[in-house]
Amino acid sequence: MLLKRLITVIVSAIIILLVACRPSPAPSSAQMPEVTQTKAVITQAPEDPFTPSPSALPPTVTTTPPPPTSTPRPTFTPTAIPDDLSITDENIQLYPVPFIFSGDRVTFQIQPHVPDSITVSDITVEIFLDNQTISNKTLGSRNLAGQAEGIFTWIWDTTGQPGDHEIRVVLDGQDTIQEGDENQSNNETSFIVEVRRAGERPLAERDATWVTAETDCCDVYALTRTAAYRDLPELLEAVEMAVAQAAIRLHEEPDSRLDVFFIDRTIGQGGFAGSEMVATYVDRPYATGNLHELLVHEAVHVIDRQFAPQRTKFLAEGVAVWASGGHYKSEDLNERAAALLELDRFIPLSQLVEDFYPLQHEIGYLQAGAFVTYLIDQFGWPTFADFYSNTSADDATTEMQALDLNLQTYYNVSLSDIETEWLHYLQSLSPNANEVLDLETTIRFYDTIRRYQKLYDPSAHYLQAWLPHPHEVRKEGNPADLTRHPQSEINITLEVMFQAVDASMKTSDYNRANVMLDSIDRILDKSGAFSDPFSANYLQIVRTATDFGYQVQEIDLQGDVATVLATTSSGIHLTELELQRRRGDWILTSK
Repeated sequence: MLLKRLITVIVSAIIILLVACRPSPAPSSAQMPEVTQTKAVITQAPEDPFTPSPSALPPTVTTTPPPPTSTPRPTFTPTAIPDDLSITDENIQLYPVPFIFSGDRVTFQIQPHVPDSITVSDITVEIFLDNQTISNKTLGSRNLAGQAEGIFTWIWDTTGQPGDHEIRVVLDGQDTIQEGDENQSNNETSFIVEVRRAGERPLAERDATWVTAETDCCDVYALTRTAAYRDLPELLEAVEMAVAQAAIRLHEEPDSRLDVFFIDRTIGQGGFAGSEMVATYVDRPYATGNLHELLVHEAVHVIDRQFAPQRTKFLAEGVAVWASGGHYKSEDLNERAAALLELDRFIPLSQLVEDFYPLQHEIGYLQAGAFVTYLIDQFGWPTFADFYSNTSADDATTEMQALDLNLQTYYNVSLSDIETEWLHYLQSLSPNANEVLDLETTIRFYDTIRRYQKLYDPSAHYLQAWLPHPHEVRKEGNPADLTRHPQSEINITLEVMFQAVDASMKTSDYNRANVMLDSIDRILDKSGAFSDPFSANYLQIVRTATDFGYQVQEIDLQGDVATVLATTSSGIHLTELELQRRRGDWILTSK
């Protein structure tokens, strides 16, 4: 796996250095940590995974219409739910996830319903632990999805407190808010949290410590007993290459050393950046794309703050995609955007700029990257750099108006006119059928991943995730904030299936990729039931390997033979296993 990653990093860097500046659904409820992990269920015996079978499809439900009646049925008008400040236990997520062990310092993520008429920072939040106040502050702001949110970090030290505890959360306890909070009775919720014994903590966490390594550009951090720690020498080279590319593309050297953290869990699309870079590096990377593009993208977000500290989110993400040479991989952004038009999925810029993060992620980032590419190709980097560094959300009432104003200032053209010109250019291109199919499958792939995250790992969803500052985690929090995540058999099985989809897409086998996505959709539709032969094979392979003490990280399933990469509960080294299907059962044949 590491060799494949390194080859991808090297090839991507060579391509970009040679080409240089070429033209280039509803939020789910947060799950409480005491929820029992879901047990996957096989509802059909496995068969050949790619042999069509009518029995593999969900049953057809036939409904009988009601008998005719001479009395008309009354028409009911649903009662409107008042737009009232309120909270339920589903609005609260505790970290680390999915379980809390004695010794953890717990963070509370509170996301109540807050009407637009109420200023979020005016709402007090009092948190009680077993009837004792442990925090009494206000909500913070709205997150990327526009959801009101408060993050109360590490306010509960659970050391020596195994057992059940009552949590109670009260909004606006003094009833100071009147308009938008007419019903005070729904401002409070309570629930029970289990703190597990310290001895039940996963082995990999028990002695986890931070290690630091230095490169010419960066200080790189990883936790012991993680994939990043195992592969740290190679990751140092990857970081150097990525930061060098970001600096070349931006014509800007970092003015200080960069901090790079590799974390052992998937959050969002695999990375985020503020004053430091954070990148997912795991053995089961089901949602992160190529490592090289990810690192360049996040490095751009750190370096461009030096000359564009107030840049708008649409332009910031567009520049990061442009500088990386693609979103998840090296790709021609012009051809990719033209393929988007073929799919009739283009989002008008006036809408995209105003509501960037909540809209479909892959489409938004692609359009932003392609738009930046068009401006740089047509007018050059110096003009774009001036435009980029001086465009701020504070320039006008809305970000769309700010973009329009600065386009007129630096390019003498309105947003509407430049969008028309850009669309004419894209319509002149002729993306091949493979490009269109790749984009269509990619959008579906990530939409399905986010659906999985909402159901089985909500804290990984990019609009829901808590993105802690890693230096603060090192000083005050738990290493588990950046490593612990749901790992029940349904999580493992679905994640290796997503990896298999990605592998098929990389070989342009879109038919196989979509067959697998159909299978995953059925699992999600049926509350975790593996109801077709294809998915049932994956689940049986995971169970067989687990019975022998392995945790599956990757499955290459070819007919009756499966090649599996796995780790053990106490180790970080990958082991290759071979399993064969014999008389309907998967048998471990080598290890």
